[in-house]
Amino acid sequence: MTTAQYENKGPADCTTPLDLTNLKEKSIIVTGGSSGLGAAYVRSFIDAGAFVTIADLKPNTEPLPETRVQFIKCDVRNWAEQVEVFKAAIANSPQKSIDIVVANAGVAGPDPLFQPDEGDEPKEPDLKIININFIGVVYTTKLAMHYFIRQPDDSSRDRCLILKSSLAGYMDISGSPSYQSAKFGVRGLMCNLRHAGRFRVNVVAPWFIATPIMSEKVVETLVPQLKSAGSEFAEVGDSVNAVLRVATDKSISGRSLAVVPRSACAQGYLDLDHDDFKEGDIMYQLQSVCLGVTHRRLPAHQQ
Repeated sequence: MTTAQYENKGPADCTTPLDLTNLKEKSIIVTGGSSGLGAAYVRSFIDAGAFVTIADLKPNTEPLPETRVQFIKCDVRNWAEQVEVFKAAIANSPQKSIDIVVANAGVAGPDPLFQPDEGDEPKEPDLKIININFIGVVYTTKLAMHYFIRQPDDSSRDRCLILKSSLAGYMDISGSPSYQSAKFGVRGLMCNLRHAGRFRVNVVAPWFIATPIMSEKVVETLVPQLKSAGSEFAEVGDSVNAVLRVATDKSISGRSLAVVPRSACAQGYLDLDHDDFKEGDIMYQLQSVCLGVTHRRLPAHQQ
């Protein structure tokens, strides 16, 4: 399936009923699919009849149908292990293909970039958050591109890459420079790739959701803080529906769907519509210029 190069046609309609019928027998990879949001995505794809490959460090503890789901142990920071995930997904697919890739694996936690060093000598920071949340996504993206373009161009199939970012990739948050930088990076990856026209690529960007990525103490701390600010956690089911929306609607490409509290949006997710500049903005003019020029066609040694 060849996808037209990106054109801003306005926000995707997220209010129409989901049609999951075209997920049947599709081949889907979900990184970080053994727990939290990833496990919820996996269950929804399996329920729709898809063949799912889970890439994670530990298997899903929930019983899953053996014939249509497989677990491949994978640290997304490891290129060779990710390669094996993609090869396994192709081998397990009825059509020997990969239709949808969800780059979901991610971590949070104390940020060493934010912590002051003890003593006079600076300490090299642990870049685990950036390496998993961004470099791992880059590896997944590279492999998705590699296999997407080598598969038969069949209109009955799909070539869809779903990148998990976060609303931290759109707004300022305190105390988490590594996490926020990684999520901004994922958003930038989508904005670049959507102009390639080779496959569909979209972002799903959740608000705070209570999943195992947060400790119980973090959840207990955030609940009253959000409530006092007139907000609340977003829901796991709404993040699932956002992913299903992107996975099943072939008209959606180059967009970011935000998963938000129900108090902010009735269905719990919507097209954020913050990845394109508006006419009259100087950046709209400069973006138009930038898309029309490139030096990347020069031989590599001249770049």
